[in-house]
Amino acid sequence: MILSNNRLFGQYVLFVLLFLVSPLFSQENDEDMRMINKAHEMAFFSPNEALKLTDHMLKKASTADDHVTVYLIEADINIAKGDYDKTAESLFKANRLINKVNDSLKAEIVFHKAFLARTLKLYNQFDNYVSVVKILKEKEDNASLKSYLDIKLTFEEANMFIDQENYTQAITVINTLDKYRKEIEERQLSDVYYLIKAKAYKGLEKYEESYKYYDLASASYLKDHKSTNLLTETALVSGTADLDYFNKDYTAALDKLTQHLKRLGDSENNYLLEKLNNRVAINYLGLNDKENHLKYNDAFLSYNKKVYDLETSAINSAYNYINEEQALNLEAKENSLKVVVFSALGVFFLVLLFGNLLYFSNKAKKKRLKEIIGYLEITNKLLVDSVDKVKSISPKKLSIPTETEQNILVGLKKFESTVKYTSKDMSLATLAAQLDTNTKYLSEIINKHYNDNFNAYINKLRVNYIIEKLKNEPEYLNYKISYLAEESGFSSHSSFATVFKSITGIAPTVFIDMLGKEIHNKKA
Repeated sequence: MILSNNRLFGQYVLFVLLFLVSPLFSQENDEDMRMINKAHEMAFFSPNEALKLTDHMLKKASTADDHVTVYLIEADINIAKGDYDKTAESLFKANRLINKVNDSLKAEIVFHKAFLARTLKLYNQFDNYVSVVKILKEKEDNASLKSYLDIKLTFEEANMFIDQENYTQAITVINTLDKYRKEIEERQLSDVYYLIKAKAYKGLEKYEESYKYYDLASASYLKDHKSTNLLTETALVSGTADLDYFNKDYTAALDKLTQHLKRLGDSENNYLLEKLNNRVAINYLGLNDKENHLKYNDAFLSYNKKVYDLETSAINSAYNYINEEQALNLEAKENSLKVVVFSALGVFFLVLLFGNLLYFSNKAKKKRLKEIIGYLEITNKLLVDSVDKVKSISPKKLSIPTETEQNILVGLKKFESTVKYTSKDMSLATLAAQLDTNTKYLSEIINKHYNDNFNAYINKLRVNYIIEKLKNEPEYLNYKISYLAEESGFSSHSSFATVFKSITGIAPTVFIDMLGKEIHNKKA
């Protein structure tokens, strides 16, 4: 009787403890969710504060879903800071757990990787990630998640077309989302939808349409996000300022841009600061305010150098992580293959042993076993050879394979036959991405075959381009040096003049004067 009473008392105590503790677990879960939401909200507005939250969240993370959620927030924080090197690192950590998380997180990992590839102009990788998302979408049974994947995928593809200046295709692609307008609004993605349309119409020089969609994007952003994303705000400000510039309303453009520069304050995002300072400098040039133009142009050039270094580092990191991912995938396939082979061999031996006991004599058993061993030796040798071949595909040294070197040289010749080198955005990282290689390979090949570094190589192409223009199109002799500088891809009058003289031995003004006299004498 006493034993029975003790058992009842123990059950009662356990029940009370569960009753008291369960609300604590519930409160802890609610607190975790609040922290995740807070970190998401702060990532693009106050990234350094959000980073403190993620450090705390990582210590508490217990499941793969928890870890990946934090890594993706970290990636957003680093995107907000313009640190794509660390963005790649966070995404690589998340990708290690991709097979252990739910479908929604899998898709978010790939979407983030696609964004990074597009931003760094790694277009082949972007296409690969888009293909992965399409496979995930086709396999998805959840209708809501499937439509969300379709929306996000379309956003990425439309932005890709805008990056490539294929604005008509961008409009065509984004218009396919008309069937999802209600869902886009419910998911608070209307600002993204309208912003893409605004950029595309601006690219098509349909400025009234562009203004309309910038207004809609701004209204949706303020309604849904309450000023918590400085990247979106920068895109809205720069876009509308561009429209003001095209309409020669330089004062209105400057008012927006300088106010937004103040709002950015001590932002660490060199990409945003480069873009805004460049636009401010151009608008001051429109007002013929040389003092302020030089001030902001110097700031632009300073940020431009930082961006170039950051971009180069980020592209190399991205390639390294991609190679590591491929190595891990290869290792996983090898391990899987080994399991299958050894399992099959185990079953085979059991069946063989059972068959031998039933049907064969001892002599027949020995003969058969010898045949099997011979077969296994050949199979194992083939497997080892195959693995060795696969491993040898990815050289770890900087020794450039002959085929790769030839492909890069062919790519350079094609590049030289275009005028892409006149783009101000052209950099070693950009060209490497276009040629589907890395900056180290490209830099080494330019040094080896052209006896120049990348900058000297591009500068010679630009100077040769403008010299051909001056020789073959006489009207260019009447253009200002600043126009010739911009036409050939130089960031300023002074840098053009310096480079021109270093290559030709004479100043551009002297060259133009001499060429003009020569053409005049030939006509006479």
